[in-house]
Order: sequence, then structure tokens, then C-alpha cells
Amino acid sequence: MAAFEESNNEQLGYLISQARNALFAALDKEMLPLDLTASQFVVVISAMRHGARTVNEFCQLARIEPGPMSRLLDRLEAKGIVRRVRDLEDRRQVNVALTDKGVALCPQINAALHKVYAQLLNGFSEQEALAFKHALERILLNAKQ
Repeated sequence: MAAFEESNNEQLGYLISQARNALFAALDKEMLPLDLTASQFVVVISAMRHGARTVNEFCQLARIEPGPMSRLLDRLEAKGIVRRVRDLEDRRQVNVALTDKGVALCPQINAALHKVYAQLLNGFSEQEALAFKHALERILLNAKQ
């Protein structure tokens, strides 16, 4: 492992950062016809797949601070994709839900997401793509320690 550390440590962070940037650029391009940015997509997909309901949950899932998240939700609300409502049991709590328009976008968002993944994993065998996914999961697990 020491040989890897000496020659590749500096490149690892750069490559991860560049891969993330490439993913977000590809998402921006594919989400453009849906009038979404990659950041807005992250919020919508968090509601779709992870069941995020509160502003805090969205902040945690998207790793976005409350101020920028509030502005992001403002833009999504103005587009009619989400709506914010006060929790009936705890008036201090604000819940976020997809509107009918937001729910209707879900199949298109999924199709665009699969297109981006196919583009980024072009040339990978199914086994290589799965190994890559497991390696990323392991990196994330190691980061939590």
C-alpha cells in the first residue's frame, strides 16, 4: 500500500473530484430539457428515492447547507416541482413534497439518469461497473470511520 500512497495519493483526490464534476456536467446537460440543474436534480431524486421530507433531511442527503438549500427549494417551488408545508404536529417543522408535476417528472429523470450512467460507464463490463460501485461504497464507508 505504501507504493500506492507515494505515487497515487495526490491523483486520487483529483480524480474523484474530476469524476464528480463530470457527473454533474453530464447531469446538467441531461436535465436541461426538464428545466432542472444537477443540484435541483439531487433534491428531486432525494425525495423520489430516499424519502426525504424535511428541509434538514434534504440538507443531509445532498450535503448542502440550509441557506443554499432554502434557495434551491425556492427555485424548485417556483417551477411547481415541490411544495413546502408546515408539519401539522410540529409547526416549527417544514416538510417538502413533490407536486404532481414533480412526480410526473420522475420517469424522465430516471431515464436521463440511466443515460448519464451509461455514458460514464461506457466500456466497463458489468463486472467492472459492479466492482467500481463496491469500491465507491467502501470509500464512503471508510470516510465515516
